[in-house]
Amino acid sequence: MTYRALKYVTAGLLTGDNILPKEEDVVKALLGMAYNYISNKCTVLNLLTLDKNDNIHRLGTGKHMIRTPELPTLDDDILDIDDDLGYVAASLIASYVSKDKVGLHQARADNAIRDYNAKVTEVFESLKLQEDGTYDN
Repeated sequence: MTYRALKYVTAGLLTGDNILPKEEDVVKALLGMAYNYISNKCTVLNLLTLDKNDNIHRLGTGKHMIRTPELPTLDDDILDIDDDLGYVAASLIASYVSKDKVGLHQARADNAIRDYNAKVTEVFESLKLQEDGTYDN
C-alpha cells in the first residue's frame, strides 16, 4: 500500500466524522504512532531482521529482532509494513482522529492484527523457522 492510498483509506473511514488533518507532518506523526502500536502487537514479517545495526524496535522470534519501520517521505512511497497492516494503520489513524467512532476503528484494527498474527504463526510453523534464522526443509 502506498502512503497516498493509506491517506485515502483513512479519509474514507472518517467519512461523516472528523476529517484527516491536511498537515503532512501531523499525518506522518499519526502514522508513526500506528507503526509503534503495530510493531508492539505483531511480528511484522518484513520488519524481521538479524542485523543488530538496524534501528531495532524490539526482540522478535528466536534471534530475530523487529526493526523500526521507516516513515514515508512521498505519497508514492510503499509503506514499510506488510500490505495487510496498511489497513490496520489506516484504522488506527482513524481511531486517533475520530470523535464518534474511536472504538469501532480500534476494534477493526485489533481484529485485523489478530488475523495477521494467525497468518504469521502459520507461516512460521510451515517453514519451521529456526532460532539462527534458517529454515528446516
